[in-house]
Amino acid sequence: MGEPGGSPNCDRTSAHPEADLPFGSLLRDLETLDLRASRAVTRELDQTLDRSLFALEHRLHRSVPAVGHPPRNAVLLCETPGRVPKEHPLHEPVDDDPTPDHAAYSRRMEFGDVLRQRRMVRAYEAKPIARDVLERIAGTIRRAPSAGFSQGQRLIVVTESERLRALAEIVGERFYVDQGFEPWISGAAAHIVVCTREDDYHDRYTQADKLDDGREIEWPIPYWYVDGGAAAMLVLLAAVDEGLGAGVFGIPAERMDEARTLLGVPDDVAVIEVITLGYPAEDTASDRLSSRGTRPRRPRDELVRWQRWR
Repeated sequence: MGEPGGSPNCDRTSAHPEADLPFGSLLRDLETLDLRASRAVTRELDQTLDRSLFALEHRLHRSVPAVGHPPRNAVLLCETPGRVPKEHPLHEPVDDDPTPDHAAYSRRMEFGDVLRQRRMVRAYEAKPIARDVLERIAGTIRRAPSAGFSQGQRLIVVTESERLRALAEIVGERFYVDQGFEPWISGAAAHIVVCTREDDYHDRYTQADKLDDGREIEWPIPYWYVDGGAAAMLVLLAAVDEGLGAGVFGIPAERMDEARTLLGVPDDVAVIEVITLGYPAEDTASDRLSSRGTRPRRPRDELVRWQRWR
């Protein structure tokens, strides 16, 4: 029987000789123990918890694979509770120009993979895109940044083959075909026309909380175009995430009225650019003939400055 107040199953005598040693002796012996195995287990448990928390915080709407390359994803693994990275990703070496891999478009990717695969695709398979896929891509406009939350961006999704061909003719697709490109504008499964409505910004910035001494601010640059570009970038990234290729073309000024009539664009809405979407086909002509294939990519140090320009 144990001492009063102790557990009835705790007998001070034991078959193990270490049980009778003074507690201080045991503490001294701990200094000689090899704790590397326990530390490894602890680190593994911590990493598992980190991966679980990362998945919950960053992809609540769908499952995500665990971060498998901590050096490449150092910023993601080192986020503070305020979601400000402790490390900046620009100091890490990256491969900016991977070999074109059309098979990569057939699988879901994390953002780093999406960014590496984002390129202008100018050849598509004769395969339609499901409506729900196009709705997800176009739905990114609701997450696009806009000055004062003016939300002036607009998208027109075009899938009718006759309208696609008509727009290709208006913008002069033959110019590309004559150079050796595929008919990538008329051959795309869909077009997303990126537009902006300037009046939405003036309406927002004449509201009481945005007035500057009772007047609308003097816009340093037309932010309705800046925000239109941000919306376009989300469409391009979402396309890659959905397993699609995407290209971009502009509408010449002298043909803009014809294009606006074809698309039924209101007078108070400006057309910024058109994004082609489709399942990518062999695109060696674009790799060889496009500006991307004939001009080197500028080094990062030329494009990125720290603290100030110089």
